[in-house]
Amino acid sequence: MKLLRIDSSPRTTGSHSKDLADMVEDKFKAENLNLETIHYDLSAKELPHISQAYIEATFVPKPERTATMNNTLLLADGYIKDIQNADTVLISVPMYNFTIPSTLKAYIDYISRSEETFRFLENGIEGLLLGKKLVIVAAYGADFSQMRVMDFVEPYLKTVFGFLGFTDITYIAIENTSQESTDVLHDKKIALVNNI
Repeated sequence: MKLLRIDSSPRTTGSHSKDLADMVEDKFKAENLNLETIHYDLSAKELPHISQAYIEATFVPKPERTATMNNTLLLADGYIKDIQNADTVLISVPMYNFTIPSTLKAYIDYISRSEETFRFLENGIEGLLLGKKLVIVAAYGADFSQMRVMDFVEPYLKTVFGFLGFTDITYIAIENTSQESTDVLHDKKIALVNNI
């Protein structure tokens, strides 16, 4: 099994979303002895946002692209190839201001490319990332049980990856990380991972 793991928290230590992703990855390793993992820590890569040059290059057919255009698309090409080749995608994400970190949004902008991960048809749009499993692990600083209307993490990620073709999507979130003790949070994480 090929696992693509994408972390989006800028924290190098003390990240609840990365900790939860570690636990999920460990579970996958225990269940799949031949697991191959590609790991992206988006904050460590200082992922740039897309530019006008990038947008223009994506609209030029491959045979007509210049060397400069190909170079502009090189980073995204690698991301697209890795997600196309993955059997399972694991994304860890903290909630920032009710939504996702900008690095994860930039990554999504890179992998969302017509004729690569989706395509336009006469009667609609078809996602091309088919037959893959997506696991999203999220960390919220507060208890959102009474504030679901303010949660733009889960609906956005499910929508955009559903658009790209994912149908097998598991979403788990550890909440109230800024208020509860480490021991309590650890037990909650174990329970969440056991349900995957």
